[in-house]
Amino acid sequence: MSDKTAILHEKIRVLAFRLWEEAGAPEGCSEMFWLQAEGHMAGDDAGYDDVLMATFPASDPPAHSGITKPAKLKKS
Repeated sequence: MSDKTAILHEKIRVLAFRLWEEAGAPEGCSEMFWLQAEGHMAGDDAGYDDVLMATFPASDPPAHSGITKPAKLKKS
């Protein structure tokens, strides 16, 4: 394995692990996270974005949803 290949492999491993942790460390999904990390490293951000969207808590809507402004408080 060349040095460049080893470095890329390590970057993919680290990203896949981080994505796996952010998703709640589900069992039996290591290949899915590896492929998503690999796609991200290859410039295919679609798989990476899907993983990130799945990790958003329900209370934090995506910025593009238009629901990012705080609610106005009523005066008493």
